[in-house]
Amino acid sequence: MDDGWPSSRPYVIGSTLLWILFLLAIGLLTWGSEGDRLPLAARAAIALVLALAVAGQFLAAYRLVARQDEYVRGITAKRMIAAAGVTITAAVLAGVAEQFLGLRDLPMWLVYPFYWGAFGMVTPFINDTRP
Repeated sequence: MDDGWPSSRPYVIGSTLLWILFLLAIGLLTWGSEGDRLPLAARAAIALVLALAVAGQFLAAYRLVARQDEYVRGITAKRMIAAAGVTITAAVLAGVAEQFLGLRDLPMWLVYPFYWGAFGMVTPFINDTRP
């Protein structure tokens, strides 16, 4: 049975490379921020590269889905909306818990991997275009 997931070798390779770039940039920023090992301008440039990697991932996903038929686009759109709902709900809960319940501050960059994790979690439950 077709699960409605578009497959593309270039997408998988590109996405993997962008994820590696994202993780390397986070690691470099973490290392570079300790004791100001890297100057502010270098950290700002790395942060920009990190944001561009995220934008590139979403652009690649958009292009992949845009090339699919309406059935696959419909399923993928439902999955993305569900993942966005899970992500925003978790972000609001974390924000409220930080502000009012004393939860330790969480870095906002966690929203990006959380979203894709949520996408993976909702995917098995959304496998057709019916409401």
